[in-house]
Amino acid sequence: MTVLRCTAKLLKRLKLPAKPPEPEPQANPLGEWYADIDFWRRQPFVVLLNAATGAVLVLPGNAAGLRRLHESALLQFAGICHHHGLHGQGVEAELAGFHAGFTYAATRDRSLLASLNQRKFAFWLDLEHSDRSLPEVAAHDWEGLFKHPALGRNTRHNMDWHMPLNLLRQRLLPAAQVIPFPSSPSTTPSSQA
Repeated sequence: MTVLRCTAKLLKRLKLPAKPPEPEPQANPLGEWYADIDFWRRQPFVVLLNAATGAVLVLPGNAAGLRRLHESALLQFAGICHHHGLHGQGVEAELAGFHAGFTYAATRDRSLLASLNQRKFAFWLDLEHSDRSLPEVAAHDWEGLFKHPALGRNTRHNMDWHMPLNLLRQRLLPAAQVIPFPSSPSTTPSSQA
């Protein structure tokens, strides 16, 4: 299962108590996700933000979407991982957590709530001024920036901001597959032989 920490507004929409019992930590590689519901042109959408990486999912928030939230999250996460070339045991383990369903809890990190609100505003703009779908908006955001005090400083770029896609690669892929830059054909081992 995956812990989904929801705002009071989303807990109310899910017909859950405002203060659900605190869940046990789960074994999925990315850990907890934060979620909130919002509206664009009177259509509800749910934004899920991964606490460890800043990766987001943007899902339908209507009644049917809320009933199938973990299924929609699984499908969108799998699709965006495939789009960005993320494959392997770590991705499969996170998908298994989505497949098992969500354990709902209340939010507890103000920094993540602020990031969630910033993302929602960016999505409003993106949806209003582009023809992207919800999954395309989420996939594009994985290439953006994320900041959280627990991550510390990005020593590679000497700043406090991190790229969600790089953080996902570090957490989901074996160390041998984490390559910061694609190698050019002239530097591959087979071309040096």
